[in-house]
Amino acid sequence: MIALYIIGGIILLIVLLSFAVTTAFEHKAEIVINKPKGEVFEYLKSLKKQNDWSVWAKMDPEMKQTFTGTDCSVGFISAWEGKKSGKGAQEIEKITEGERIDIELRFEKPFKVTNKVYFATTIIEGNKTKIVWAMHGKSPRPFNLLFPLMKGSVLKDFNQGLANLKALLEK
Repeated sequence: MIALYIIGGIILLIVLLSFAVTTAFEHKAEIVINKPKGEVFEYLKSLKKQNDWSVWAKMDPEMKQTFTGTDCSVGFISAWEGKKSGKGAQEIEKITEGERIDIELRFEKPFKVTNKVYFATTIIEGNKTKIVWAMHGKSPRPFNLLFPLMKGSVLKDFNQGLANLKALLEK
């Protein structure tokens, strides 16, 4: 009986803590690439080209992908399913030419969630371009307690992906 009270108390504590932590999150990373903004932006628009620099594509080389629509344009969908990468899709929602690409990111497995992602480019000076890669969304309670713990892992992957992109574009 005491064990049930302890378990109930732990569950209650988790639920209460989940209301003390926000459900909204944003993860953002950036890098400067020594290439003209137009060239960088054109490369970023291609969801198919993400496989060349994405940490997750490299992590799961047996991942199966399907593409729907015209790459580099609004409505294009890149869907995937793999043992390590789970199942999901990303769809280009909006392109502000030369400035920003807005994407809806939908995960089905290992958990179901929809987030928003964007890539923004700005000229730093001359042929240097800053890329900002951000993801934001809401995490349902009580899973919102895990997102602060996951932030480091997500940012590590974002930073590595951007470093891969920099190496690829600057060679």
